[in-house]
Parts: sequence; C-alpha cells; structure tokens
Amino acid sequence: MKEILQHINSVEGVMGSALFSPKGEVLAHAFSALIDAVSLKKAALLTLKCTHGLQISQTLELLDLRYTDGHILVKAFPGGMLFLLCTNGINLQVLSITLNLAVKKFEAMLLDEAHVANQPLPVESSGSGDGLLRMNVSRLANKETSASFDALGMVAVSQPTSQFISNYYNTPFKKLILTNATAGTSGTFPVMILKEMDQQYDGSVVIGPGIERKLKVSQGDKVEVKIG
Repeated sequence: MKEILQHINSVEGVMGSALFSPKGEVLAHAFSALIDAVSLKKAALLTLKCTHGLQISQTLELLDLRYTDGHILVKAFPGGMLFLLCTNGINLQVLSITLNLAVKKFEAMLLDEAHVANQPLPVESSGSGDGLLRMNVSRLANKETSASFDALGMVAVSQPTSQFISNYYNTPFKKLILTNATAGTSGTFPVMILKEMDQQYDGSVVIGPGIERKLKVSQGDKVEVKIG
C-alpha cells in the first residue's frame, strides 16, 4: 500500500498521502516524520466525520479543502478514503488520473485482504495489486482521425495520461507495450500524444481498429501497459 501512496506523492505538488479505512483507521501513509501517528489518527477521524456529514461517497467524487498555503484532498471509495496534503501548485487533472488508478489498486487489495481473512488458508492474490499498470482501451469517435494514426501503427494518449505514465515509470517514453493477458496477445507501438483530446479519454489508451484486431480487444477492455 505504501508503494502506491509513494507513487501518488510523485505527482508534482503532493506533499504526502494516507489511506484511511471507513472506520477512521490509518491503514497506510506516506508522510514525513514531522507528521506523527497521533496527528494522522486525528485527521482520519475528522475526515470520517466530514465525509459522513457531506455524504461524499454518494454525492462528491473529490473533496477539495483549500487553504492559504495549500489543499487537503479527500477521495472516498468503497473500502476506504484517500487523504492528501498538497501545495497550491497541484495539477488536479493529472492528479485525478493518478487517484483513479490508485483507487482501483486499493479496492482490489482491500478486497483480497478481506477474502483472505475469511479463508482457512492464505490464497495468492490475482488482483491489480501486483504493481502492473492496467488501463482501458478506447476508440476515437472521429473515424478518420482514428484510421490515420492506426495506419501508422500508432496508439494515442492524452497529455495528462502521458504525464501519468511517465510518472508511474519515472521515465519519458516514445513507445508502449500493450498486452492483453486474457488472449495472450501483445505489441509494441509508437505513441502519439494528442494535446486537444477530450477529457473522456484521460486514463485510457486510444487505439484504432487494426490494433484492436491485433490485440483482440474491444473498447473498454483492459490491457497491461509498459514502456517500450
């Protein structure tokens, strides 16, 4: 869990992060030693009261508490809450992608832990807590644009998604290795970064029909993403 939190901290502007349980317990944290366990416990309980009072899990995707010197962000999800301390220079669009992917990993890990707790013998996790980056594949609505980069054997990502992948692997990239583990297909593709891409494509890899056939995937399927 701490490794995922440390990855969240790698986003520019994030000073520290923690994972709280729905009961206000501190499950994991990645803060400096200046913030002790007692302070985090108090923050967890106050966050719990705040999210329950505002019904965040039902109405808000992200709570952004803004102060003179920074932000406190809270993202509630089934099984827990992410708590972040950020500077005023945080890029919320990039951070949102990071948090969405982190939440998916935490949900799988917490589900696995709950499953193991109810089993007489330990079982090996097959969820997304294995450190692999998985993203949805998507298709552009504009078929002509899609066909143009598909003809070149390229895939496309939005600028925020490109930055997220670079942050995840701590290195820039020009090619991506996409793997459909279910079908056993894989391919290495040059990447086109589309700066004007609609926000609906953030957090996904956009491919054309030719690459869909090669990887044996459809829109909405997940693929493992590595840097080529």
